[in-house]
Amino acid sequence: MITALTLAPVVAAVLILALPERRARTVALAGALVSLTLAVWMLVQFNEQPGDLKFVEKVEWISQLDTDQTTAAEKKNKTMVSYFVGLDGTNALVLLLSALLAPLVVLASWQHTDRPRTYFVLLSLLFTGLFGTFTALNFFHWFLYWELALVPSFFLIKLFGKGEERHSAALNFFLFTVLGSVAMLLGFLFLYKKTGTFDFIELAEKSVNVSPLIFCAVLAGLWVKVPLAPLHIWQAPAYAAAPTPVAMLLTGVMSKMGVYGFLRIIVNIFPEQLKQHAGTLMAFALVTILWGAFLALRQTDLKRLLAFSSLNHVAYCVLGVGALGIAADGLKVDAHALAKQGIILQMFAHGLAAAGLFYLVSLLEDRTGLRGRDDFGGLSAVTPRFAAVFFILTFCSLGLPFMAGFAAEFLIFSGTFAVAPGITIAATLGLLATAVFLLTMLQRVFTGPINEQYKFMPDLTRNEILILSPIIILIFWAGINPTTWLEFSQKLTQMIP
Repeated sequence: MITALTLAPVVAAVLILALPERRARTVALAGALVSLTLAVWMLVQFNEQPGDLKFVEKVEWISQLDTDQTTAAEKKNKTMVSYFVGLDGTNALVLLLSALLAPLVVLASWQHTDRPRTYFVLLSLLFTGLFGTFTALNFFHWFLYWELALVPSFFLIKLFGKGEERHSAALNFFLFTVLGSVAMLLGFLFLYKKTGTFDFIELAEKSVNVSPLIFCAVLAGLWVKVPLAPLHIWQAPAYAAAPTPVAMLLTGVMSKMGVYGFLRIIVNIFPEQLKQHAGTLMAFALVTILWGAFLALRQTDLKRLLAFSSLNHVAYCVLGVGALGIAADGLKVDAHALAKQGIILQMFAHGLAAAGLFYLVSLLEDRTGLRGRDDFGGLSAVTPRFAAVFFILTFCSLGLPFMAGFAAEFLIFSGTFAVAPGITIAATLGLLATAVFLLTMLQRVFTGPINEQYKFMPDLTRNEILILSPIIILIFWAGINPTTWLEFSQKLTQMIP
């Protein structure tokens, strides 16, 4: 089932190459909808499946070579790499997020006419890379999917991005992420030499004490992908230069690859190292929260403002990861459970809100040719539906009650405050700064006197409302009844080291 979900966009990509170019967008949408249908079906059946891992598929793939030193036990278990996929509380929601955004991104690209065959093939391959990264449980093919998500993104930014800066933005994005990936690959090769396995589940059960260099190498790959300061400098240029549908995936899903890696790899496989460096990790997360908010305050370009807002919000997840490494014995609350469930819900909530906001900014740019914060004014009177949706998504990012962002951030801060109150209090300054730059953005764009130049700007169309409706529904659903979504990770909190 998971394999079918992951490879459906690849099948779509092959068909796009074989069929007339005018069919490209339809075939890409069909592949994305197949993946979404399978993802929804699996999540509906999730709690009815036995065991901690659901929908497991495991097949021997690459066997170890026999040598004169191979022991009898090693000969009995000669598999070096297994094709191993499955769902649990860590990846269920983020898989749903990526599967939901995939067809929405295709719909957002519906009017794309520049080399559509190439564009939709790259987009479909990117979907497969994302799905595979969130479901693979063996490092070998997890890393293949991790890199597969990088390559189409690079070409989508470079070939279809806006402005001359797209070339340097794509190159910086590629270089930073590749260097991080090489470091992580080297770390896992040394880890395999020490443990004899690439299996994430086996590695988590062994809890091997490794060299700090191995831990730092793996950490570097995830650090770049989130990203955290000071390795975040590729993010804003890439988000600003990328085609809007690609930016929706970059901010909505690809940044979550790094957070997911922290949960799957750092928390489970390196618990002792996390305990040793939890304070340092939380300190860097705090710096990223505050620095991201400060940089957002200085922006007038709406895409760059949202890019730094994303940097700020995703760092809350890493703050929660750091809290998982701090002892929580003797507390009246289960701080680790609160933090972990908050991280998972924050990935889901932020992915929805950020993708929706980037889409709205793109509509603004398409209608006016501008995306400056100070280029507009009074748009709420001209485009009330557009303004209403923009306000909803912004308030979700602000953590307004009864929206998904509030539930997620409340859980994270509750968990982190219990084990690290000082850093948590400092991190709340990021919330205040976030309120300043997001509310300033709303004020400049939607209130005040109407700019006569945009007096007759069209409001949201039915197709645009169709794209935004699932995002709005899920934001309120997760905010009003978060229990529905927290059930996926409920059992997971009982296994926190």
